[in-house]
Amino acid sequence: MGEDKEIVITNIQAKEPALGLRRLPAGFYAVVHHSGLEWRTENKRSSVSDGVVEWSGPIPLPSDRSATVCLDVYASFEFQPMLGTGEHLRELTTTVDQLLDHSAKHIPFTLFPKNGDIVSPCSSILVTVKQRNGESSDSSSRVLGPLCSTTGTLNELEAATNHGHSALSRYRKDGGKRDLERSVAEFEQALNNCPVDHPCRAAAQSNLAMAKLILCQVEDMIDSLEIPIRLYRDALAARPVGHTDRPSTLVQLAVVHLARFEKQRDDVNGARVEALLHEALELSSANSHENRAVSFTLQLYASYRVSPDHASGQSSVDSRSGSRLTDEDPRISSVQLLKRFKRYGDLADLQRAITLLQQLVSSVSVCDDRYHAGLGNLGVALSWRFERLGELRDLEDAISTHRDVVHSTPDGHPHKLGGLNNLGNSFFTRFKCLGELSDLEDAISTLRDVVHLTPDGHPDKPSRLTNLGSSFITRFLRLGELRDLEDAISTHRDAVHLTPDGHPDKPSGLNNLGISFITRFERLGELSDLEDAISTHRDVVHLTPDGHPHKPSRLTNLGTSFITRFEHLGELRDLEDAISTLRDAVRLTPDGHPDKPSGLNILGNSFRARFDRLGELSDLEDAISTHRDAVHPTPDGHPNKPTRLNNLGSSFITRFLRLGELSDLEDAISTLRDAVRLTPDGQPDKPIGLNNLGNSFIARFDRLGELGDLEDAISTLRDAVHLTPDGHPHKPRGLGNLGNSFFSRFERLGELSDLEDAISTLRDAIHITPDGHPDKPSHLNNLGNSFMTRFLRLGELSDVEDAISTLRDTVHLTPDGHPDKPGGLNNLGNSFKARFDRLGELRDLEDAISTHRNAVVLTPHGHPHKPGVLKNLGDSFQARFEHLGELSDLEDAISLYSHAASVPIGSVSVRFRASCKWILCAQRIRHPSLLRAHSIAINLLPQLAWIGLSLTHRYAELKQGADIVREAAAAALDSGFPELAVEWLEQGRSIVWGELLQLRNSYEELSSAHPDHAHRLRELSAALDDAGATREKSLSTFSELTDDAMHRPTRTLQQDADRHRTLAIERDKLLQEIRHLPGFERFLLPKNFPQLRASAHSGPVVMLNAAETRCDALILLADVDHVIHVPLPKFNLKRSVGLRNMLGRLLGHARATPFDDREGGAATRGTGSWETLLSTLFNGVIKPVLDALAFSTVGDLSRIFWCPTGPFVFLPIHAAGLYGTQYSSPGHKVFDFVVSSYVPTLTVLAPSNCRVAHSNDLRLLLVGQ
Repeated sequence: MGEDKEIVITNIQAKEPALGLRRLPAGFYAVVHHSGLEWRTENKRSSVSDGVVEWSGPIPLPSDRSATVCLDVYASFEFQPMLGTGEHLRELTTTVDQLLDHSAKHIPFTLFPKNGDIVSPCSSILVTVKQRNGESSDSSSRVLGPLCSTTGTLNELEAATNHGHSALSRYRKDGGKRDLERSVAEFEQALNNCPVDHPCRAAAQSNLAMAKLILCQVEDMIDSLEIPIRLYRDALAARPVGHTDRPSTLVQLAVVHLARFEKQRDDVNGARVEALLHEALELSSANSHENRAVSFTLQLYASYRVSPDHASGQSSVDSRSGSRLTDEDPRISSVQLLKRFKRYGDLADLQRAITLLQQLVSSVSVCDDRYHAGLGNLGVALSWRFERLGELRDLEDAISTHRDVVHSTPDGHPHKLGGLNNLGNSFFTRFKCLGELSDLEDAISTLRDVVHLTPDGHPDKPSRLTNLGSSFITRFLRLGELRDLEDAISTHRDAVHLTPDGHPDKPSGLNNLGISFITRFERLGELSDLEDAISTHRDVVHLTPDGHPHKPSRLTNLGTSFITRFEHLGELRDLEDAISTLRDAVRLTPDGHPDKPSGLNILGNSFRARFDRLGELSDLEDAISTHRDAVHPTPDGHPNKPTRLNNLGSSFITRFLRLGELSDLEDAISTLRDAVRLTPDGQPDKPIGLNNLGNSFIARFDRLGELGDLEDAISTLRDAVHLTPDGHPHKPRGLGNLGNSFFSRFERLGELSDLEDAISTLRDAIHITPDGHPDKPSHLNNLGNSFMTRFLRLGELSDVEDAISTLRDTVHLTPDGHPDKPGGLNNLGNSFKARFDRLGELRDLEDAISTHRNAVVLTPHGHPHKPGVLKNLGDSFQARFEHLGELSDLEDAISLYSHAASVPIGSVSVRFRASCKWILCAQRIRHPSLLRAHSIAINLLPQLAWIGLSLTHRYAELKQGADIVREAAAAALDSGFPELAVEWLEQGRSIVWGELLQLRNSYEELSSAHPDHAHRLRELSAALDDAGATREKSLSTFSELTDDAMHRPTRTLQQDADRHRTLAIERDKLLQEIRHLPGFERFLLPKNFPQLRASAHSGPVVMLNAAETRCDALILLADVDHVIHVPLPKFNLKRSVGLRNMLGRLLGHARATPFDDREGGAATRGTGSWETLLSTLFNGVIKPVLDALAFSTVGDLSRIFWCPTGPFVFLPIHAAGLYGTQYSSPGHKVFDFVVSSYVPTLTVLAPSNCRVAHSNDLRLLLVGQ
């Protein structure tokens, strides 16, 4: 009955088991495993001619036909007795049912090489299986010897030998020197454990000799070759004539002497090579591996004798499977050359291999097995040459060749899968090179087929899964489809699962899996993915030995994972671990290595992250320096160039926000523009670049106030949000930045819709930001500010309550020590004060002061936000003074305002507002710091109206400073410093006009002392003048353009603005350089009084000032060394403004009604009269000045220059007088005594400027009323 039958293997026949072996084999044996049991055949030789090894004898199989059976083929390096297990060559995992099926049909199984990095002919194995009666005992099945049941237990000698073989095999595959040294150490231990009379001692000596020989060749220690020679001699002495292993030992000893002969070219070693090989030839059979090795070694020896300059790379014959290399077999020769190229990188080996393979495929039939193997190897070789030289033609030829392999190879053929795999990898390579999505689709489709057709248990299954997984994740990065990311993780998991522990590919598979985890975390934000990534990358680094070429990149991946976790959880320990790990990665990456810029880029990010957390400026400088090093060697067109530019630009913007250097801001915008420009549309990283560029526009708007920057920011940030898919972890940050830009536009233009958009957008950002995310407090902070702003605009009490609640959450969620903590406290304090202003509850004001105090304490000195928090605390003290009347509160407010205004960095507008508050408080109690407050405010005006802004914007900024200048002059007069009043009035009035005039000065002194500096200044000044004019023209004509032309002028406006600012920055730097030159310390700085007095060289100059508390005339005379101060007690600011308004009404009436000279210009009731206006002006202003100058003689007309300020600018000083009929005689009008001229500043009357006025290049015709 069937159930009484037992199933047994009766015969095993392996073909070409030696292919892929890199040593001279003595024999081969097979091991069969199933059901926890193991059977091992005897050691057998194979014939070189047919490459067949055959074992026979019954091996019982399980009766369960679905049971798994494993069959392994090993090579031994001594025939008898064997030491250790030798080298594992091939393996087969199948089932009893499949064995029966193949046996019945006489179909061999394909045995694939363990190390299949080169496509080579795979061996096959034919297993004969029969069913027989259980009691049968057919002795004929034991003809070739019985099979031995083994226990697998190894003694120390065998264990050390096996470890040595494994380490040597890893060295030959990966080239790691530590593996070679480990092999030597294990073989030394084996020999030390082997007694002198042990039958395997010769084998132990041969193993150590072989490893020592390779080490000598690697380290070029030719003098040390005596050690392997001695070991081989001892082994040869133990293997006399007739011993089965004597021929192989003779060949191995000859190879060592050949290595020494190659270096020394001496007859002694040459004679020994010949003698040893001659004896080996006599003792070996014609079809043996030893005989073939003798033939090749003799040929190599002959070539050395003929060509003394022959390359030394051929010396390590034994270590490179020289035993199988012959000129008659180009297939094997080319494989050996390819292996040697992979090991040593000699391009000549690759070129020679390609030539040989091309000759092979053109000389053999398509039906010949060598054709398919050679064609496959040719495709791989062409791919390698492309990777080495970058010639696209090689890649195209490789793809064409791999296609030929696939099309010409029948299904089921062992080369079919290899060809498909190589074709898929080549498609993937071309995609990475050209970016054509069709290549990526072809790669995935092909690699899917490969994985599907590769059976489980196949040694190449993990690597093929890895290739497919890499293709999936690449498509995800290109298209953003989450399905691809899930497929990548699943595929990489399968690859890792199928790779046994200890396998050299295990770390690589884990590395890919870790990258997939971190990518999914970045997309979905699941913390478990991040933890899995870190755990996996830690395992990768642990399993990768020092010195391994992939150690730096794997450290980089681990460091990147630490950074990501820090960004998510805010744990400083993660950031420190990241920097330490990334520093190791960069240190271990050699200069010039293509991975060096990538490691530097990520290290730079970690430095910037630590600066953001701890505020140490050295970290920021390290970030910029490291990012620059990453960008510099990266060529345009490199796929990572945009990312590296983006990070460098972000570091520039961070330094600008810390130090306030405008050049950093311009560098940031320029760099980030390049990053966005170089990022293709559809690239997932595009929104990141747009987001950073938008933030840089916001920063420049905050600094310079140019509305165009704000519009650019909103447009750019809208694009960033639109391109970021829902669910992406960067979406909240993009929404937050867009909301902030809406808020900024509301502050500038006052459109309530912008404020509503800001609140709505920030709410969305908070809603999709997970709890615990480090960005959550920032979004809450901005939303709280928006609520408070709406409260100030609309007065809804619910808004201020929402603001306080939201900002409390901000402070609560921001960890102590975080750099954003002071900002949150500052804003919370502002909201308490706003509620106090509305409800009058003193508790709110106390909370505001307490909260603002904490913000001041936590904001470090030198931080750009320090002036703002000081000013806000000052506002709270001032409010308490107004509420309680405690003088100490007002004094505290003055102290805080003075500190805020005097800080050298931070927002100029904030510092200017602080100085204005300081002035107001100091005026109330006549504080001794009042003059200093005015001085600081006036000195801030040039920065507030910086020359890099458009003229329109500069004048707008100066409007808020006009009153400050006049009040400062009044304060100086109150304190008895009229000369200081003149200096301040001149400084405030000449910020724009004086600069435009100075740009045209001849700079004679500078030209004579430093002509190079003068020339550079002239060029920059002329260019800046031209840029300002061009920019004004662009701004004035922009609104007239049609919709169709919008894109072109937008670009022109931006280019004009960029050029204007760049020139201004260069000019500021040049002026600082000039002011360090001896004698030029005050070059183009505001003039002091002795310099200004020279403006009166052609007649008296009278400055008229109207302030809130007083009006004055300040007279400068060329021969008087002080100011003649004429108070105007009959005049004040209110009266001067009234006269200006009256003038406006009179002029308006005159335009509507013809002027009547005969009636003295009488006007209708309600407009006032010309007589009243001119007489009031004469009596209150002109008469006191004429009296002070003693101008009493009518007709003796002197020249006088009026320099009016404030409302005086609009009044007809030159026509002032008494115009009634009773005053018709001379002596009652200003023009009876003087000829009046007007000047905008004293500087225009300076002697040097008068010379300029006579030049042919400056002409002016002015007609006015």
